[in-house]
Amino acid sequence: MHSLTALSMPALRWGGDPSGGAPYVYADPANPQSYTGFDYEFAEALAREMNMTAEFVPTDWESIVASLQRKEFDVIIDGFEPTEDRAREVLFSKPYYLFRLQLSVKRTDKLIATLEDCKKHGRTVGTLVNCAASRLLDEGGYKAKAYQDPVAAYQDLEFGRVDAVLMDVAGEMFYARQNPKLKAVGKPFKTGAYIVGIRKEDSLLLAKVNTAIERLINNGTVERIFRKWQLWDEEQIKLRSTNQPVFEMTNTKLNWSEGLIKLLKAASVTVLLAFGAMMIAVTLGLPLAFGQSNGGPFTRAACTVYIEFFRGTPVLVQLLFLYFGLPVIGITLPGWLTAIVGLGLNYAAYESQIYRTAFKSVPDRQWQVAYSLGMRPLLAFRRIIFPQAFRIALPPMTNDFVALFKDTSTAFAIAVWELATAYRELANATQSYLGIGLVVCCYYLAMSLPLAHYAHKLEQKLQRKSTGILSSGEDK
Repeated sequence: MHSLTALSMPALRWGGDPSGGAPYVYADPANPQSYTGFDYEFAEALAREMNMTAEFVPTDWESIVASLQRKEFDVIIDGFEPTEDRAREVLFSKPYYLFRLQLSVKRTDKLIATLEDCKKHGRTVGTLVNCAASRLLDEGGYKAKAYQDPVAAYQDLEFGRVDAVLMDVAGEMFYARQNPKLKAVGKPFKTGAYIVGIRKEDSLLLAKVNTAIERLINNGTVERIFRKWQLWDEEQIKLRSTNQPVFEMTNTKLNWSEGLIKLLKAASVTVLLAFGAMMIAVTLGLPLAFGQSNGGPFTRAACTVYIEFFRGTPVLVQLLFLYFGLPVIGITLPGWLTAIVGLGLNYAAYESQIYRTAFKSVPDRQWQVAYSLGMRPLLAFRRIIFPQAFRIALPPMTNDFVALFKDTSTAFAIAVWELATAYRELANATQSYLGIGLVVCCYYLAMSLPLAHYAHKLEQKLQRKSTGILSSGEDK
């Protein structure tokens, strides 16, 4: 009977990001097929109070507002904070939880006792992108580093890549409080609100959600949920008298001159990553190609294993492995260097196959002719074989280089602030996906088209040079 009733009830489809979303909503370790978290339990209670069934729709935090607008779900429930930039796009419910911010440092740190100490000593503070803490740091002129999830922020604090982390108490409690290498400094401060986000046209749904939230607060359901997650404190008493959401004042319009400069700085990071990675790929690809083609059995096997591993696994996984795995064995690299090394190692596998094919395309008789002229193998390779192979390899190498510019966007996963990350940050803060997106596309084209044009010119030059040599040989 209950199952039939549940089937007849309408669904409240709510969106949240379960990747790095603990303790809000995340995969239950005891039962990975299901989800848990205080927002998950609140959503279930909210739907029941509205005589509906809760249906969770996993989504990405950075595009959660855009996904709501596309009607992928009905409401946002994911530690969602009311801000003026978001107010232009969505309606806000009454608050169901009042959070505060908590600063964390390494347990051995004796210098930082307050957030102001971070500014005073020029220390870097990690936080989540597009949240109350990130806006506080930006407005206060702090040296900050934004992350896509709290896991990476607290791990970087532990590894010494940042000096402090500023996060909601919920995140600090789950990720840092039980870590013996970290400690909280100062008392929680700056109260904010978690609310339910609803589309502008769904005012009727907003009224129903507000009524349900008020009932859940008054009947003690909200308190039971947050006490279970050890997040209930004296701040929550204000919920009973809070009728309007708490706003974090932010600029509602993008300052385009500042935005273009910010994107230009991010583009320079993209160029650094692409050129640095390509230098590694070109340098390492050559010995890999020779080892796979002309090495002994062990060398050929080792080169083949390397090539197939890096071609057969996603570059994003490789970056995460290098960034979070290497510190376990005592090797801690900054994010930008990890991105250069990781992308370089990955693309070296592809470059090696381009070189191997190019060298095989040069006839064996070219070696024999070079030897007959008294050249040693190294000189023959440098003067005869390599110029011809390079001309053949140049077009696919150029394609790889252009593709590498785009693949630098994977560096966002290890908190490297490059062009794609800057786009996501600005677009989500202003909801100007189209305008900023067109500018970002122009930046990418400005970086890749001159490279492709230069490579085409060089290819034509080498072709003419090769044709001239062949013609000269025929005349003789």
